[in-house]
Amino acid sequence: MRNLQKLIVVLALSGMCLATAAPQSDGVPAAKKSTKHKVAKAVKRDETAEKLRELKALIDQQQTVMQQMQQQLQQTQQQLQQTQQQLNQTQQTAQQADAKLATVESNSNLQVQKVQSDLTDVKAVLNTTTVTVQKAEKRVGDLEHPPSVAYKGIRITPGGFLELTGLFRSHSTLSDQATPFQSIPLESQINGAYNTHLTEFGFTARDSRITLRGDADAGTTKLTGYFEMDFLGTGPSSNPNQTTSYNPRLRQAWGRAKFANGWTITGGQMWNLITLNRKGTDSDNANLWIPNIIEAQYSVGYDWGRFAEIRVSKTLNERVTLALGLANPSYLSSANNTTTGISGLASVGNGLDGNSLATACTTSTAGVTTCTNTPTYSTNLAPDLIVKLAYDDPKLGHYEAKALGRFFRDRVQPTATSAGWNNTGLGFGVGAGAVIPVLPKKVDFIAQGLYGKGISRYEDAGQYDFVVHNNPTGFKGGDNNLYMVKSFSVLAGFESHPNKKTEIDLVFGDEYYGRDTYTLINTTTLATATTGYGSPTAVNTGCYYENLGQYNGANPLAPLTELPACTGNNRNLWNGKLYGYYDVYKGPMGTLRYGAEFDYIERGTWSGAGGLAPKGNEKTVFTTMRYIFP
Repeated sequence: MRNLQKLIVVLALSGMCLATAAPQSDGVPAAKKSTKHKVAKAVKRDETAEKLRELKALIDQQQTVMQQMQQQLQQTQQQLQQTQQQLNQTQQTAQQADAKLATVESNSNLQVQKVQSDLTDVKAVLNTTTVTVQKAEKRVGDLEHPPSVAYKGIRITPGGFLELTGLFRSHSTLSDQATPFQSIPLESQINGAYNTHLTEFGFTARDSRITLRGDADAGTTKLTGYFEMDFLGTGPSSNPNQTTSYNPRLRQAWGRAKFANGWTITGGQMWNLITLNRKGTDSDNANLWIPNIIEAQYSVGYDWGRFAEIRVSKTLNERVTLALGLANPSYLSSANNTTTGISGLASVGNGLDGNSLATACTTSTAGVTTCTNTPTYSTNLAPDLIVKLAYDDPKLGHYEAKALGRFFRDRVQPTATSAGWNNTGLGFGVGAGAVIPVLPKKVDFIAQGLYGKGISRYEDAGQYDFVVHNNPTGFKGGDNNLYMVKSFSVLAGFESHPNKKTEIDLVFGDEYYGRDTYTLINTTTLATATTGYGSPTAVNTGCYYENLGQYNGANPLAPLTELPACTGNNRNLWNGKLYGYYDVYKGPMGTLRYGAEFDYIERGTWSGAGGLAPKGNEKTVFTTMRYIFP
C-alpha cells in the first residue's frame, strides 16, 4: 500500500516539473513575456499548489480508505484465523467425538454382548432349572405312580388294556371281532347257515390284552423281555352263551439283547420281520406300524405275522439298519384239489393254530377233491428267511426294503404199485414300505406292499401258498408237484392326530391271487377236465342260490337233486377303513378312550364254468370303549 502512495506522489511532481519547463511563445516580447510569465508562473504555481493540496487530500483520503480497508482486511484475516481455529477446534472436537463414539459403541457392543451372554446364561440356567424341576416332578410322580417295579435289577412294567367292542355286519360271518376276509359270503351263498341274508350284531371283550415287559442293563448291553396275550383263543367248549370261557392266546413272548457295537439279537414269538416298522428293525410295538384299528384281523393288504423267529440286526450307521430273520415255517395248500395221497400239508388259514387231522376227502366227477379237517401242522423243511434293510431320517421318515424266501415240501404216499417220494418247492417275495411325515406329529402317510409266489401266509387275507398238481383216482395228467400261487398285496393310507386327544386314520388295502390250473384226463372216458386254483371250468353256480328248490325254480329244464357247488376261488379282495379315537381322559391313572370304525370289504372270484364270477361284500361298523393301563 505504501509503494502505491509513493508512486502517485512521484507521478504528481513529475507532472508539475514538466509544466514549469514548458517552452515560451516566440511572438511575445521578452519583458512582457517575463512579467506574464511570472504572473502565469505564479498562477500556475498556485494552481499546482492547489492541485497538490487536492492530490494530497485525495491521497490522504485514499490512505484513510486504504487504512480502513487494511483494518478490515486485518479484521477479516483475524476472523478467518478465528474461523480456522474454530474449524480446527471443531475438527478436533469431532475427532474426539468420533473417538468417544467409537469408544461408546465399543463399550455398548461389549455391554450388549455381555447382556446377551448374561441372557444366554440365564436361559441356560432357566432351562437347566426347568429340566431339573421336570426331573424332580417326574421323580415325585414316579414315586407316587411308579411306571415299573424293580426286581433284582430288572425294571418290570405291566401294561395292556381292557375293552368292550360292539360290532354290526351287513352279512353274518359268525367270526366275532376278526373278520375272515377271504370267505365273506358270495351273492346268495348259504355259507353253512344262510348267513348271506342275515346281519350280525355282537358285543365282545376278547381283544382285551395283558402285557409284561422287563428291562435290564448288563454293563453296556441292554436286555429286554416282553410278554403279551389276549383272549381270542378258542377251546372245545368256548361259546358266547351263558359263559364264554374263551382261552387266553399267546400273542408275543420274546427276549432281546442289544449290544453297544450296534448288534441286536432277538428270539421268541413276535411280529415277524416282514411287518412294517416305524423305525429301525426292532420288534417293539412302538417301533412297528400296526394298524390301530378295532378289527382284530387288521386290514386286507397288510403284511404281517406273529410266530416264533430268531432275528439278528446290525445298525450300520445312525440311519441304516440291516436285519435277518429265521421264522418258524408253515404252509397252506389249496384244499380244492389235495387228496389223501399227499401228506405233510396244513389247512388254509390255520398254520400252527388250526384244526384236527384230515379224516375224509371226496372227489367230484370233474376231478376236484375236497378234504375236510385237514392237518394243522405242515412238515417243514427249513425256516422262512426274511431280510430287511431300513433307512430312517428325522425329517423324511422311515423307509424299508425286504425280501422273503420260503421252502416247501410234501410227501406223495406210495400205492400198491408205486413207491412214494418227496417233492420240494421254493417260494419268494419282495416288498417295501414307508412311514412318511406329511405334517410332523400331525399327519403321516403309510404305504407298504409285497409281491411274490407262495407268500400267502404273510398276507392278511391268507389264501393258498401253492397248488398240488395231483392225480385223483381214475385220472391222470398231474405230476404231484408243488406249484406256487402268485400273489401281491398293497396298503396305503393316512394316520393323523389333529390334537393330543384325537386320532383319525384312513387306509385302503388290496390283495390279488393268480390262477394256477392244469388238465386232468379221465382214464375211463378219456374226457379232459381243467382243475387247479381259479379253474375256468370250476362250478360257481351254487353261489347264487340259497337252496336246491330256488335253483330248480330258476332252471326248470335242468333240475338237480343237489345244489351245485360254489367253488369261488378268490381273485381279488380289497377294503377301505375309516376309524378314529378320542381320549376322554389321559393322565397318570391311564387313558380312557372311545373309538369307532367303518369298513367296506369286497371279494371277487375267478370266473368258472359259464363265465360265472360271483362277488360278495361286507359292511362293518365297530365301536369300542377302551381303558389303557398307565
